[in-house]
Amino acid sequence: MIGELAIAAAIAALVSLIVCRVQIATRRGPLDLPDEARKAHTAPTPTSGGIGIAIGYTLAVLWLGYFGHSVGLIRHVAALVWLASAFAFSFLVIGFVDDTRPLGPRIKFLMFTLLSLGGAVTMGVVDALPLGNGEEVRLGLSLGLFGTALWIFVLVNCVNFLDGANGLAMGSVTIGLLAIAAIAYDEALPSAAAMTLCCAGALIGFLVWNFPGGRIFAGDSGALFAGAVAALASLIIVARTDVSPFVPPILFMPLLADALLTLAWRVKRRRSLLVGHNEHFYQVAMRAGWSHRRVTIVYWAAMAACGVLGFWLSRLHDSQTPWIALTALAGLWLAISIIVRRYARTHGLS
Repeated sequence: MIGELAIAAAIAALVSLIVCRVQIATRRGPLDLPDEARKAHTAPTPTSGGIGIAIGYTLAVLWLGYFGHSVGLIRHVAALVWLASAFAFSFLVIGFVDDTRPLGPRIKFLMFTLLSLGGAVTMGVVDALPLGNGEEVRLGLSLGLFGTALWIFVLVNCVNFLDGANGLAMGSVTIGLLAIAAIAYDEALPSAAAMTLCCAGALIGFLVWNFPGGRIFAGDSGALFAGAVAALASLIIVARTDVSPFVPPILFMPLLADALLTLAWRVKRRRSLLVGHNEHFYQVAMRAGWSHRRVTIVYWAAMAACGVLGFWLSRLHDSQTPWIALTALAGLWLAISIIVRRYARTHGLS
């Protein structure tokens, strides 16, 4: 099985690389103009990388379905994979339309909410939070559905929020997807492993042109698609194994912490959440003189550390360690946030 999954990931990477290269050469599709102070690039750049990512992902999954005999995708998990992919592609379409002709924040909020609810119902509602030693907090169907949909909604948007430095968001999601794939393989879930490895391969093909030179951007389409695949695949694992629901947030903690703590900081200062800004941790770092490359590598290192920790925690069934680790990580990132904000204020970078 691992050989066929590796071939599928390679197909996704190659197709994505070629399609993105064609998009760079032809410059067809939406362009991201450097027309706002919060944007880090200085020249119009193709922002249709999400299309290359999606095409690479699709052809790789199709190859697995028809030629991956040991994976048995068509016979056993095709419906689940394509259903999850349908939700991910819906996010991609919204993102592509928004890249071409910006949608209002309220209509996007409504569409994201409906898709998140649909994804939660079909992938599996998390209605209990295990605390270890046989104890758990029962959420019930309504609260569980809300929390599960919120996970999809939050991760998809966090990936999109952090897509502002070459390779940062897409490379970070790639690392998170590889961690989910490792957990899925360890738990004998070919559906989640197939989705995540095909998406990770497609993202790697895109990153060849995006990092560090920024010759093409993923756009909202690519960021929303990648975030949706990650959120939905993690739900497949949690709903069908004994892996703690506290593990997926650990895998993506660097992205979640930056986005959510920045939003909380803006709320505290009565600043609008519907207006673009440049107050994320990585943006403060770049104003302090850090290059795209340096910022991105730091985030990748943090994601890799969280991936290793999350994989280890996924094997500790019926343990209290996952929720304790998540709490500790949240406290660590809160401390980092306080340090970053103080540094920005004292050095005139706010």
